Amino acid sequence: MISHIITPEHCAACRLCCQFTRPSRWETPALTPVQVTSLRKRDIPLIRREDGSDTFALRYRKDATPDACAPCPLLDPGTGCTMPRKERPVECRIWPLRLMHTENGLLCITLYRDCPALRDKNTRENLIREATGPLLPFLQRLADDFPAAVRPLHPAYDIVWTTNAESSKN
Repeated sequence: MISHIITPEHCAACRLCCQFTRPSRWETPALTPVQVTSLRKRDIPLIRREDGSDTFALRYRKDATPDACAPCPLLDPGTGCTMPRKERPVECRIWPLRLMHTENGLLCITLYRDCPALRDKNTRENLIREATGPLLPFLQRLADDFPAAVRPLHPAYDIVWTTNAESSKN
């Protein structure tokens, strides 16, 4: 979805978004019912999130420290994600963008500021331009159709677009 801006090769070299510390478990993607059915057929471990949607179960070593990472169960250390690109959770396909709600309940599009790909100023600017331009209608529909993909605003994310209070009342 944004691979013309951040290449799959760049992502494969990093995999930051595919590994989760215990405090970052909230970032595992919400899965659609179709994805859940497909993953269960493959015996991929899933758990229920607080919002009622399903996500990946992460396996931490028993002796792991709180900041130790657990990889996504679909991450192959040598080749990256084992899921076909079009079947991946939408949150994975739009990363480092994320849909969030402000404290006032306004929808916003955010950008994870520590994504290594964003160290390049042009990549960051192109991603923001895409998110606030051609991708914006898709992201707005996604928020309406799949509310589990929208998270509370987190301080590690920069807001790049938000609805205004007037448009959110309509």
